[in-house]
Amino acid sequence: MYIYCKWQATKSLPQTKDTMACTDNTTAAIHRPGAATTISAVHPDIIQTHILTRLDGPALASIATTCSQLHALSEHEQLWESICHATWPSTTTPRVRHIISTFPGASRSFFSDSFPSFAAVDTYRHANIERTPELVTAVDLFHGRKPVLSRVVETETVSGWFRCSPFRVDVLDPKEAVATAMEYPRSEEACERLREELRLSWIVVDPEGKRAVNVSSGRAVSVERHWLSGEVRVRFATVVGGGERGSASEAVLCSVTVTCGSEMQVREACVQMEDMDGTILNGRDSLGILQRALEGKRGTFFVAGEKDRFLEFMNRKRERKERKMRDERRLDMACVALALLSFAAISTLFFFRI
Repeated sequence: MYIYCKWQATKSLPQTKDTMACTDNTTAAIHRPGAATTISAVHPDIIQTHILTRLDGPALASIATTCSQLHALSEHEQLWESICHATWPSTTTPRVRHIISTFPGASRSFFSDSFPSFAAVDTYRHANIERTPELVTAVDLFHGRKPVLSRVVETETVSGWFRCSPFRVDVLDPKEAVATAMEYPRSEEACERLREELRLSWIVVDPEGKRAVNVSSGRAVSVERHWLSGEVRVRFATVVGGGERGSASEAVLCSVTVTCGSEMQVREACVQMEDMDGTILNGRDSLGILQRALEGKRGTFFVAGEKDRFLEFMNRKRERKERKMRDERRLDMACVALALLSFAAISTLFFFRI
């Protein structure tokens, strides 16, 4: 089978002296009784040029574990660079390409960091935020297979303004709008179809630490239309641990919101960190979570149960809010009762003194 594939591949090669000889040898091997049908019988140039270039990242990573020959052929930088550029158009920018070139394994290391999400990482370890003076964000939004938005944003993380202010990274300017070919969802069914069709990659890169992590859920967890403005708000969210701010059972929502106008132009795309109380975390706490994610383990890119985890987070958040409201009502009633009791006691004392 492999020799037959090799023979078919050689037919499409330019007819040079070497490729003609390779085709003749392959044809002879096919018709030779007892011919070997192993991958080692296929010429390395054919494997690298006509087979490996047709694979995506996960397939290439898997085939590299099958044997030493394929492992060596699949380590070529050009293969992984092409895969990164095809997967994330934002990686073609000079700034991101330079950062990737500094990674220990260049494009292959970047892909292994960025393709999975960080939903399964351990975010409770201590983080030294001083090691991350800058973050570079590479964003790619797809509608089906078509790219809708690609942006790269650089964010400094050392100033007091960043660390003390609510964490938020925007990839579009306030007056910027990106036109798309998407249709406006006029029903709940259309919103659900749009949710299924949209894909987002939000890669956070640490140039100093030479690591990257994808903080997006991949697929949207919700699509909502604003009842007054008609804007469409698409939410991508990943639930992670809260680290030092809370206990081990505490959770934090890494939420990316993409806002489209009534004509489906992308007007806003931003990321924020939200705790169980609905409070937006500041830059210091958010940077700690991102740094632990950069250094931690990876999950899978499109987390199948991420929407369920998002809904569970929102339910727990609502339950906590309702519990707080009940506690506040009880406290208010206790204060009113105490005030009435104090008034009655003072009135009684005043009455008997008279």
